[in-house]
Amino acid sequence: MNKKSDSLPYFDTIFENIKNQDSVLAQAFSNHVHWGYWPEPAAAKLSLESFLKAADQLSQQHFQAASITDNMKILDTGCGFGGTLSLLNHQYRNLELHGLNIDSRQIERAKSKVVPIEGSKNSIEFKIGNACSLDYPDSSFDVVLAIECIFHFPSRQQYFKEVHRVLKPGGRLVISDVVAYGPTLVLLILMCLPYLSLMKKFYGDLGPAVTMSSYKKLANKTGLKILELRDITAGTLPTYKFLEKCTTSTGRQAEEIKRLYRFQHLISRLKLNRYMVLSFQKMA
Repeated sequence: MNKKSDSLPYFDTIFENIKNQDSVLAQAFSNHVHWGYWPEPAAAKLSLESFLKAADQLSQQHFQAASITDNMKILDTGCGFGGTLSLLNHQYRNLELHGLNIDSRQIERAKSKVVPIEGSKNSIEFKIGNACSLDYPDSSFDVVLAIECIFHFPSRQQYFKEVHRVLKPGGRLVISDVVAYGPTLVLLILMCLPYLSLMKKFYGDLGPAVTMSSYKKLANKTGLKILELRDITAGTLPTYKFLEKCTTSTGRQAEEIKRLYRFQHLISRLKLNRYMVLSFQKMA
């Protein structure tokens, strides 16, 4: 089922690296395929061990915003290799966990890696599907997650509508997204212009920049109430230095991706783009 449109360029690169057991990139993204979060970024060590821990900590930021407890039914949209559900599986009991992704390769790998912990009474199901057309019953989930992936979905508005439908009353949606700072949006767009082709080459179609004003309007339109806006930009900044460090190959493509990491680091450090964890609740 893996159509070309379902395959993102950086996942193609990760799968290529997985064939090489010594690849640092493959090890870094063997579990989670998202950035890291360091509570004390100034003291961050740019080691593989540090990054793997930071990637877990980024997922934990979402768990806190979702107020996850035992006995919940949780959907992870854009679940990647299942790293987030694996963490939940280890931390909580009696969970019904569902992972969804449009890329069959990712789902196959998640199924091979993540199984219920013995004695946890957890259940785990992964399936191929479109986050903007959720194949789940109405009012069925306590929590829906979208960790560092919503910018790949065809429509944020359609996704929010679908999440509203499948959430139980009072249930929560927690996402992370790169959100542009509204007052400097024009400056950000101008700075990004020389990098647009590189971004598309390595990340695929990311869609237009989104601001907090956009999210507030979207929440109002779709019956979701904003609970928390958590700016964790500073804690994610070491990610760019780590990724640049582990890009050890030579040639034009390696130089291009390192150039792109440096640019992302710059606009994040200047807070023109902000790495936000956003929590919403379905109103009764």
